[in-house]
Amino acid sequence: MRQTVRSRWGSLAPGAGIGRILCAAALGAAVTLVGAQVVVVQRDDRALNSYADLVLDHAELVASASVKALDRAAALPGPACTEEDLSDLRQLAIQSHYVRDVGRVADGAVRCTASWGVFAVPSPLPPPDRRVRGFALWHALPGVFGADIAADMAARDGVVVTTSPIAFDRVSRAPAGMGVVVATRDGKHLFQRFGDSQGVTVGEAASALDVGATRLAWRCSTAFDICVSARKSGSSVLVEPWWFSLSLAVLGALAGAGIALAVHEYRERRRSLLAQLRRAIDGQGLSMVYQPIRALSDRQLLGVEALARWRTEDGREIPPDRFVPLAERDGLGTCMAKRLVRIALGEMAGRLRGNAAFYLSINLTSQDLLDRNFRRYVHDEVRRLGLRPHQIVLELTERATADHHDLAACMLELKSLGYRFYVDDFGTGYSNFAYLTELPITAIKMDRRFTRAIGTASAVTQVVQSIAAMAAALDLDLIVEGVETEEQASHMLSLVPGGIGQGWLLGRPVASDRLPLE
Repeated sequence: MRQTVRSRWGSLAPGAGIGRILCAAALGAAVTLVGAQVVVVQRDDRALNSYADLVLDHAELVASASVKALDRAAALPGPACTEEDLSDLRQLAIQSHYVRDVGRVADGAVRCTASWGVFAVPSPLPPPDRRVRGFALWHALPGVFGADIAADMAARDGVVVTTSPIAFDRVSRAPAGMGVVVATRDGKHLFQRFGDSQGVTVGEAASALDVGATRLAWRCSTAFDICVSARKSGSSVLVEPWWFSLSLAVLGALAGAGIALAVHEYRERRRSLLAQLRRAIDGQGLSMVYQPIRALSDRQLLGVEALARWRTEDGREIPPDRFVPLAERDGLGTCMAKRLVRIALGEMAGRLRGNAAFYLSINLTSQDLLDRNFRRYVHDEVRRLGLRPHQIVLELTERATADHHDLAACMLELKSLGYRFYVDDFGTGYSNFAYLTELPITAIKMDRRFTRAIGTASAVTQVVQSIAAMAAALDLDLIVEGVETEEQASHMLSLVPGGIGQGWLLGRPVASDRLPLE
């Protein structure tokens, strides 16, 4: 284990770069802290918006109480400022928790109020701070009811109401770091301030992408000309407890370094794997096994399919669906195909020369066949070994036939020499079946997933019948892949009396020297 760890870090030579790991660690720490900052911002935004909503809802309640008192006072019958009128005004003031006093205004002066009675000398009102929707508004107006008393007041239709000094007590204690201003929409009249409101700008709101330390919120009433602007400072992960920020940075750095190391190891392993594959292609690292292909009726051995195998230098077996794409991506596909063709023809040459009816099936890609040099190589190898071209079947996956217009001429060239062509994995790839008539195909190999459905209630079994019927209509042989049970073999034999099968029931892939004689 220790040796493994040392070898991993040892692979981080100057070329691989400890610097990359350190950069990744720094980036991981930064990304983690940014992510934490986003979380902190979202948390504080929720708190700030919640408080702003609470203040706006309460401001609407206070405004509604004032308007209601004004309307009811204006609707009272009888002369103003009489004992009866004052009694009614007191009832209105008592009934509202948010209204402190209700009075009468005439000629720009307060004549009487529910709390102060009739003034011997009417108390003049200065010009209002704001006129909106027929209301005259004053904020913290001093001197009307005494030199030491300042009051928020609203007047309309000869009635004036004074807001209770405790009207906003329920929302006046702003959470730490928050400040709120309650004002008209244009900001020209201030109703209330709470908390740290010195830096609050009316109407300012944060961008959706803003993750800064200062959070902003703004919302307005639909019923009144009242808006709330809220601000919170200190929304930063850096003002959280030091150990919290440090822990996040360390975790992020470890994650970044771990990911970088994993990516580095993957690339090194891939480079190592690719280098080993190159050596295997150039040397003796690739091998072949052969799976019998038999007639379903009497189980006669008709031929074999050559299957590539690769075992790495440390003994790991890499499956073809991994090393074949690896070779193709690195431009080694045709080189590997030549090597595999040479191995397969060499190992099976004696068997092929001894039985003219026996054939060898080899898997190729369309790119292999489109390569003139590769086609020449295959034919030269067949002639060198004294083999008959009709004993060589070249298999193409269905997906490889998509470019059949360019492929047809190349296939016809080889067919004219006697080679045959099968379509492998039929039913899983290309959906336009025109290639079945345009390409010189001898047989189709039905994919094993259809074979597995035989004997089940799956609707796929209907597809099996369609494939069998289509092969018969096009005069193509049908090879059934993945035959593992007698039930599957019998079912396909009933559909295709001349059917051919391949699968574990009929023979597993083995080395050339272990192939059965019949």
